[in-house]
Amino acid sequence: MELILKNDDVIHLLQSIKETNSSYTEAKESEIKTFASSQTPACTLVMCCDSRAHSTSFTFNPENNFFIVRNIGNQYILNQGCIEYGVRVLNTPLLIFLGHTGCGAVKASMGDYSNLHSSIIREIDHLALSIKKSDINSTCSDVVQWRDAVINNVNQQVELAIKDFHDLRNDKSLAIIGMVLDIDNSRGEGYGKISVVNLNGETDPVKLANHDFVKSFFA
Repeated sequence: MELILKNDDVIHLLQSIKETNSSYTEAKESEIKTFASSQTPACTLVMCCDSRAHSTSFTFNPENNFFIVRNIGNQYILNQGCIEYGVRVLNTPLLIFLGHTGCGAVKASMGDYSNLHSSIIREIDHLALSIKKSDINSTCSDVVQWRDAVINNVNQQVELAIKDFHDLRNDKSLAIIGMVLDIDNSRGEGYGKISVVNLNGETDPVKLANHDFVKSFFA
């Protein structure tokens, strides 16, 4: 047999794709038929492509509910066309930016990343600009600065989206929300906990916690 891959430890992963897909189609065939001809998602979701951050952290049914756009650092500018498509063509009433603690792209943007491949540098450059605009307390520990940079990056992405979708915001047909998935528990709310950090530009934690809209789904 021709050698395709030196590392044969991943064969079990490939096998699981087939096995899981068989179970999936058997359990969801009738549901898949309902959206086979068109999609009607309610949310355009921009999230990092980190392997630890997945839709399984917040939904059991992503199909036809979430139009998902992924890139390093959950950035708006890198996939602007995809996001525009979700918001303006698919007319999703929700646009969510989901960042996560322990984000490697954010960490890289906070330091010297010139040794990386040029294609990666180009994508982190946008992120670095976002991070530099944010207010991070340099007297705090590295962990806290990293955590705060993740949050500030989400806020920067929300801000960019608000500018481009101001018309939809003005007529209340779109809500733009920033969330953070706490993978390393640096926010102290529990490993894997998701929290709202921004609603249409509002970032004050107390105001968010008491906001009727936020309480309606994140009480």
